[in-house]
Amino acid sequence: MRWVWLGVVVVSSSLAQVELSDSPRSGALVLAPMLTSDYRALWVNPANLGFVPTTVTFTLGSPMEYGSYRIARHWSIGVGEVGASIESNALNLGELASMVFRFDQQRFSMDDKRRIASDFAGRGISFNLDAQIIGVAYQSSSWGGIAIGVRDRLSAEFQLNSMLARIAFLGRLDAYFDSTALNWRGDTVGYARHPKYYSELFDSSRIAMSWLRDFAIGYGVRIYSGRTLQLYGGFTARLIEGYALLDGRIENRTITAYSAISPYFGVSYGKATTPSLRPGNGLVPVGSGFGTDLGITATIGERWSTAIAVLDIGSVWWDGNVFAVQDTVLNGLITTGLSSYDIFSEAQNITGEGGYFKWAGLPGIRTMLPTRLRLGTCYAIGIERNIGIELTIPLRPNAPGASPFFATIGTRYSLSAQVVVSGGVRIGTVAEWAVPLSVQVSLWNGRWEIGASAQDIASLVFGKHPVLSLALAVVRFRF
Repeated sequence: MRWVWLGVVVVSSSLAQVELSDSPRSGALVLAPMLTSDYRALWVNPANLGFVPTTVTFTLGSPMEYGSYRIARHWSIGVGEVGASIESNALNLGELASMVFRFDQQRFSMDDKRRIASDFAGRGISFNLDAQIIGVAYQSSSWGGIAIGVRDRLSAEFQLNSMLARIAFLGRLDAYFDSTALNWRGDTVGYARHPKYYSELFDSSRIAMSWLRDFAIGYGVRIYSGRTLQLYGGFTARLIEGYALLDGRIENRTITAYSAISPYFGVSYGKATTPSLRPGNGLVPVGSGFGTDLGITATIGERWSTAIAVLDIGSVWWDGNVFAVQDTVLNGLITTGLSSYDIFSEAQNITGEGGYFKWAGLPGIRTMLPTRLRLGTCYAIGIERNIGIELTIPLRPNAPGASPFFATIGTRYSLSAQVVVSGGVRIGTVAEWAVPLSVQVSLWNGRWEIGASAQDIASLVFGKHPVLSLALAVVRFRF
């Protein structure tokens, strides 16, 4: 598989990145920094591990009937909790669904190609996959709580300027390639008689992808207990393995792009060599690093809660299959561009002839984690019923996998001891605004919890910038 710039764009467009509120788990979509507890707090706000489990009474019992309670549980275990989301400000809902689910793959006409290229100019797609392989937590009544977890995070995004959008969908049929010729294999190649550098053609474009695996351990404890104020603090320490990095941007006609991909993917860089070669074809890490999360939560009286957390502090050192891009001219292309929304198969057809990007091997490169600040406050309006607001502020907006700034106004509402619903309105992200919704159901007297959530239900109704998402938690137990 030969990766040129266009090939990278197409592959990334099938992967892209979106903010999942640091947790795909049901019930963690809204007001998470203040309310999320047990192992789900590891990547949200570790201070909440210090919450002391208590029994919540919804309805008192009587001689004639049982009451309704949510029993205190000290242990929590979850396996295989997965959430994925993809959104775009360039495609409508039907087009995005066609790309994701690979149905109705009609071939594009030339008019279609021009229209879609225009739609993508200055726009793009983002994607996130968040899979918690396992999480275990114990929260005591005196010394705090501890949790461990293993989580994979795959995120990517791409943003195309108008020229890159044209080349992606028109290929050598674009007016930039003003002449054609046959190569030694008999392929028709489009040439530019006055070629330009990639950095000039594709200015203001961005492609980013990363796959990280976290091995995390966290601790939280109540550090102050007064008459009206309860103060909790906590931290999470994380050992990180990296399996894929692609971080490319063109700004002010300057290219900055690095790549480190596990040999499992079989990526070829042509004749380029690197001192960080990782031989073989196994799924082995090509980067490693450390990270930490810090958090503080305060409850004031019986109604108010506020929290602040700084997440993803740290870095990853990539030392396997590391390459950097050197600028060159685009002077030849074979492909006629994408011909359907079946990106997964179309990507294999991307190739070129002539001056590709020049890859230079490196011994290693360090990337910073997408550090961000999460803070919020909420007010209890009843038993386990809260309304509030939270903010996510990126502190390293250019880091791979960085979240955008967004604000959420929402509620988490316990319909009963067995059913919790959360939702709200989120401003920000690629889709500009969204309406997240989640439902969590407890069975077996709270010992088994299942749930599902979606990042945005509004786009399914109003036809706004579409978001397709689903998160499931079905193997989660408390005792």
